[in-house]
Amino acid sequence: MLAAPLAAVVLAGCAVPASMAAQPQVEPTPGASASAAPLPEPAQLTTRLAQVSTAKIDRVAVTVTTTDGIVLAARSGTKPLTPASTMKVVTTMAAVDILGADHRFTTKAVDAGNAKVILVGGGDPVLTDKSSTSVYKRASLQRLAAATAAALKAKGQTQITLGYDASLFSGPTFSPYWKKKWKGTEARVAALEISSGKVGWRAQANPPLTAAKAFASRLKKAGIKVSKIAAAKASAGASELASVTSASLAMIIKRTLLISDNVGAETLSRHASLANGHAGSFSSASANVKDWLSAKGLWASGLKILDGSGLAPGSKLSTETLAKAMRAALAEPTYVPVTAGLPVAWETGTLAKRFDDKSEKAGRHNVHAKTGTLRGVAGLVGYLTTKDGARLVFAELANTSKPVSYTRLYNWLDRTAAATITCSCR
Repeated sequence: MLAAPLAAVVLAGCAVPASMAAQPQVEPTPGASASAAPLPEPAQLTTRLAQVSTAKIDRVAVTVTTTDGIVLAARSGTKPLTPASTMKVVTTMAAVDILGADHRFTTKAVDAGNAKVILVGGGDPVLTDKSSTSVYKRASLQRLAAATAAALKAKGQTQITLGYDASLFSGPTFSPYWKKKWKGTEARVAALEISSGKVGWRAQANPPLTAAKAFASRLKKAGIKVSKIAAAKASAGASELASVTSASLAMIIKRTLLISDNVGAETLSRHASLANGHAGSFSSASANVKDWLSAKGLWASGLKILDGSGLAPGSKLSTETLAKAMRAALAEPTYVPVTAGLPVAWETGTLAKRFDDKSEKAGRHNVHAKTGTLRGVAGLVGYLTTKDGARLVFAELANTSKPVSYTRLYNWLDRTAAATITCSCR
C-alpha cells in the first residue's frame, strides 16, 4: 500500500465519511463455494504467507480456511490479539441473529399533558436532523417535527415545553475502556442522537440535548413555540403524537460495516442486549456478544470483549474465531446483511483506497472484508477468490508496540491477502 494521509478518525476505529460508502453490494449466495476449484496446498500456502514482510510488527496472526472449514493456513491462529474494528463482524452478526434483518427503530414524540411534549429516543443510530434521500437514513427530526406540529395544532396547541427521553440505554455514554483523548472526536453512545453524535468530526458533548434542541428548532419553524427544554422520562401511558421509523436493521448493518460506524455498532449491540432481557449498556452489551459467541461455539479462553465497535484496545479476539464467524456468515442466510456490508477492495467503504500498489493488485475487486485500525493495530477479516477460482475465508490481525506507520500494517494485511489469491501452491 502506498503512503497516504490518514484522516484523524481512522486512528480510532477505521471510520470513513459516509460519502465513501457505495450503495449496498450484491449479496454473496449463502453457502456458495467454488468447491470444484483446486485448493492451495496448506504447507506451501503457509510458507508463501510467511514470506510477506512483518518488519517492525511485533505480533501477527492469520487463518485461512475453505468455506466448509478446512484450515489451509494458520499462524498464531488461536492467539488473542486486539481486533480493532474487525470486532464489528461479530457485533453485527449477533445483532441480526437476535433482532432479525427487518427490525427497525422508532423515534417518537408523546403528549405528556399540561402542554408538554417529550421526544423519546428509540436508539436509531442513523437518525438525522434534516430529511435525507439516503437509503440508510429514513427517519429525521424534520419529518417528526412536521407531523408533531400538525398533531398539536389539531388539538389547538401552539406553545409547549419540551422534554427529551434517552433512557432506553443505561450506563456511561463513553466507554471507560476507550482512551480519554478520544473524547473530542469519538461520539458518545445514546438512545437519542442525530448525525451519529457528531458535528463534523467533533463529538457532541450531550447528544440527547443536541437532538432535542434541533427538534425544538424544527417545531418553531412549523409554528410551535417551545418555552423550555429539559431531560424527562415519558410514562408508558403517554399518548403518541407522531413517530418516525428507521431503515431496516439489514440496511443499518450494511452502512455500519461499509464505513465502520462506531456509534452504529455500539447502538446495535445495545439493542441486541435489550432484546435478550439485559441492560442497554457497554458492559451488558459486551457480555451479550460473549454469550452469543459461546452459544455458537466460537468462544475460547483468553478472548475478551469490552465494547461492540472495537475501539477498546483491551478487547481480544483470535483469527481462528474471526474466520469461523465469517465462515458462518457466508453459510447462513441470516447473516446476508453482514456479508453484503463488507467493503470491497478498490471499490467501497474503508477498502476503497486499499490494495493500491503492484504487489497488492490481485486483491482489487476481489477481497470483501471488514477492516480494523487503532494505533499499532490493524486487521482484515472476510473472503476472497483465488486465481484458481476457490473461495476462501481469511482473518488477519497485526498488533505492535513499536513505532510503525499505518501503511506498514496495511501492507502486511493486503499483501497477505493478495498472496493467498495468487499462490498456486500445489
